[in-house]
This record gives sequence, structure tokens and C-alpha cells, in this order.
Amino acid sequence: MLIVDKRKGDKMPVHDVIPTPSVGLNRALGGGLNTGATHLFWGNPSVGKSTICFRILAEAQSRGFRPVIVDSEYSFNEEYAAKCGIDISDIVVIQSTVVEDILRHLHPYLNHDEEKHVFLFDSLSNIIRQEAYDKPEGSKAIGLLARSQGALLQQLVNYLHKERNLMIFIAHQTMDLSGMYAITKAKIGNSVYHNMHNIVKLFLSQSSKEMERDDRNMIVSQKVAWTIDKTKQRASIGTKGDYYVIPQEAKIDEYRELLDIAIEMNIIERRGAWYFYGEEKWNGISKIVLTDKQLEEINAKILV
Repeated sequence: MLIVDKRKGDKMPVHDVIPTPSVGLNRALGGGLNTGATHLFWGNPSVGKSTICFRILAEAQSRGFRPVIVDSEYSFNEEYAAKCGIDISDIVVIQSTVVEDILRHLHPYLNHDEEKHVFLFDSLSNIIRQEAYDKPEGSKAIGLLARSQGALLQQLVNYLHKERNLMIFIAHQTMDLSGMYAITKAKIGNSVYHNMHNIVKLFLSQSSKEMERDDRNMIVSQKVAWTIDKTKQRASIGTKGDYYVIPQEAKIDEYRELLDIAIEMNIIERRGAWYFYGEEKWNGISKIVLTDKQLEEINAKILV
């Protein structure tokens, strides 16, 4: 619980901002993900939900936040997490699908008044209350999954603190076939939707024109489109963008995305086949080579 009495000189905690590996997402959200908030990423299979979240965890860890990973899918891979930049020697991993168990083991970290934590729930779609296992009919109860997610979020939100933590959730995509057209939806209930500060939808393109393969026919680059379904950080609901994920390296092609946005914003000027930035020019986008200083300058202009 937090009480701020302005008459007594109390001040509201000030949130930090944790950048995502996507330049476009950072621009839309005002720099990245706010601390003291809940953030949900959902999308189709193999879109890289865990990858982008692991990258965010690594960034948060570099800023003093200790990662706590709730692995409800029992799929956490230390080697892959390390590949995404996470220092696996200083993390907490909780493997469970039961709401009550998860909350009980999270309690010491949620209540910690010294350490800062970043919590990742991978995935929210697989977490359910104990009653699903206690009764044979429990897992078939109408709305049990949504109620379970709501019960978890309701308690977690109570522990949010702008200076000490942030919470990131992953959810799977489902198809709503109740209407005339199929609609993709996140596998979450209304309570979860209302308790999220940011919801980002990710969609992996299967078009051969939007992926690159190597000599072994392995995909080395694939386009991901993102949409901000909900945000309480700034007026950017409905904002869309895309980036290219490099699956073999477990990362996003930040350089390519930055170039695309810089050209779109006319920071790098395009005249026919030529591209100009300051005193430099290149014939073709593939020929553009920017220094670290130029990258910092362009990134600062994009995030204004």
C-alpha cells in the first residue's frame, strides 16, 4: 500500500523507463516500458515473445533489476536466456502452473524493500487455480482460466512500485470464431485486460518476401509486425510498426529498424536511389554505414 500526503511534503515515486530492443516500440511508448506497471506481449507461435521479453529483462538487469521468471510452461532454457543477454547467475526461476503456489513463492520478492525486481510470467495462458487439480471437473469449469488469471493479477498489481519493480506477461494467441470472420485474440480474460498498463500484439509474417534464408534454408531474418492494443503511458493506442527478428542470434535487427524509421521520418533523406545524412551520402540503403555517434544522434531524434 502507498499513501502520499502532499501537505506533509510526501512525493510520488518516480518511474524509470526500460527500453525494449525495438526502436519503433520505444518511440511509440515514450522510451520503453515504465517501471511500476504491467506489460503484456501476445501473438502467434514462434513470433519471438520470449525473445523480446528476455532482451527486456537483460536491459532491466543492467539497470539494477533482478529478474524473477515464472516459467509456467516448463520451457526455460538457461543457454538461450544467456544468449539474450541475461546474467543467469543472478536470476530466480519459479516453475509452476498453480496460482496459489506462484503467489506464495513470489511473496518475498514482491515485498522486498531493498532489491529491485523485474518479473516475467511465461506464460499467463498456462496459469490456473489449485481447484483445477483438486476436482476432476475443476479444469472444465466455465471461466476458470479467466478467473484464475484475474485472481493472480489482482494480487500482483497491489505490489507494483514505480521505483522497485515492473511486471511483464506473455500470452498466447487464440481465434474467436463466433462471428462472421475469424478474429485473433489474446488468451486472457477481461480482468487481465483491465489490469494491464500496456498490451502489445506481435504477428510473425510467413511471407517468403519478408524472410531471408541461408544456404541451409534456415531462416536468418523474419518480419514481425507489432500493434499497441492498449497503453496508459501515452496516447499511442493503435500505433503499428515492424521489425526483423534474427532467430538464430536471438535478437532483433535494431540497425535495420532504425534505418527504416530514420528514412520514414526523413532524418536520413532519400533522393531516388541516394540517401543523405549530414555531409555523407550513399547509393542504396544497403550501402549506408553509420558511426556509433551518428546512431546515437538518430536514435535521439527518433525518440523525441
